[in-house]
Amino acid sequence: MVFSTPPKLEKLASQSLVRNEALTTSAAEYLPKEFFIPLLKEASTQRKAKMIKILVEYWPYPFLHVGLLSNKPNFQIFQAILAGVDTWLKRKYRPRMCRLQLVDLRHHDGTDMQDGREGRAHRVETVHMEQVLEGQSRYPRKQPLKVFSDLSFMSSLHEDKHQTELLQWTKERKDFLHLCCEKLEIGDVKVSKVRDVLKLLQLEFIKELELNTVGKLSKLTKYVSCISKMRNLEKLTLARSFGTRTFIREERQNVTKIFSLFPKLKCLKHLTIDDVYFVGDSMREFFRYLEAQLVSLNITLCGLSQTDLDSFPQHLNYSQLKHLCLRGTILTDLNVVPLRDFLENVAYNLETLELEDCGMKDSHLSILQPALIQCSELTSINLYDNDISMGVLVGFLLSTIDLSELTTEKYPAPIEIYNEMNYVDVEMFSELGIELMNELLSVRQPDSVSFGSNACYDCGERYVYEDGEVIYCLCQE
Repeated sequence: MVFSTPPKLEKLASQSLVRNEALTTSAAEYLPKEFFIPLLKEASTQRKAKMIKILVEYWPYPFLHVGLLSNKPNFQIFQAILAGVDTWLKRKYRPRMCRLQLVDLRHHDGTDMQDGREGRAHRVETVHMEQVLEGQSRYPRKQPLKVFSDLSFMSSLHEDKHQTELLQWTKERKDFLHLCCEKLEIGDVKVSKVRDVLKLLQLEFIKELELNTVGKLSKLTKYVSCISKMRNLEKLTLARSFGTRTFIREERQNVTKIFSLFPKLKCLKHLTIDDVYFVGDSMREFFRYLEAQLVSLNITLCGLSQTDLDSFPQHLNYSQLKHLCLRGTILTDLNVVPLRDFLENVAYNLETLELEDCGMKDSHLSILQPALIQCSELTSINLYDNDISMGVLVGFLLSTIDLSELTTEKYPAPIEIYNEMNYVDVEMFSELGIELMNELLSVRQPDSVSFGSNACYDCGERYVYEDGEVIYCLCQE
């Protein structure tokens, strides 16, 4: 018989105290600080909003990480937390000689709340930022309470009730606190609405920004002045901006205005440009403005010209680049020698490479091969959805003998597996898959290798050969 471990006395006491709502305001002021964390967790579990408000009002630590309680608290609980913080903004004395300095509303996975040391790495970083801001003045002043929360404005049709409450609460107390956001998402919503929110934010705290489906160029440019103040921005995503590639004079000026923003983003490390129409024939100009040393660059589903490709080794600052993704960037009719030269320049830094669905043929892979086999730090490579023959693919695999750091390898199935109707011949795929693996095993011992067909016309999934067998697409299972 298996006996479960009985709950500790402390746990039972917390459950009883919360269940009976026995904690009063006067008692909370003298409650030992070690009880606050278990009581707050239990009050959140039992959804006791009144008790949560009291606990927050007398929180004995300078940092309160609400996101450690749950992914998104019950709305009533959320309101109680804000009401508790409100007391800190209004009161003129400090319980226990402690001052609440930071409230973090973001969700944190697997972080321990013991002894108030939750979110230590973030706390140290935030305190450092406070010291920097404080150091700008010769006579440091009392810092306003900082409230951290990620914000998302992806759709005007589905507004987040918690976020709406937080923004209204902040607006009414903007003279007493700073709303800080490290991750901001902006979608197809009214510019005026977002700009009103940006006025409430401390823009220097924003580290991640996603601009997704923001519409026309003229709309995107309205955010430029705000983005230029995000001087600590590390990650930027521009996604799904649609329009004609025949620019009128005003559109060309707007492109330049957007590009001219980048010299101000000196901390930028990760850049994603996904399905953005205006970068075509403009990469040379863009790279001239891009001064930051990127760690990762993702240019996906963008129509690049030969001039664009030529500019990669000439203008991009690539000395720190570790991750490169050009998925869906069609290279079929382009001379990839400049890309080869670029890969040679980053060969000793590059760790991941994605050239999936680039429309490459045998000639393209043959040109790139001398550069690819120099990428000795490469841990992941993805060449799915390119039309490569068996002979060229075998030659490439045999040349990867020195790529010992590879842990994930995805290669296109050879074009010989397709029948006259361009459907996968499973028997042929199995035979060639065995042969390809034998060739690869003759030069090194790989970790994870797969060969994938083009996407199925019917279900959109692919046949994959891995671990000695062909895995069917969804409609053939």
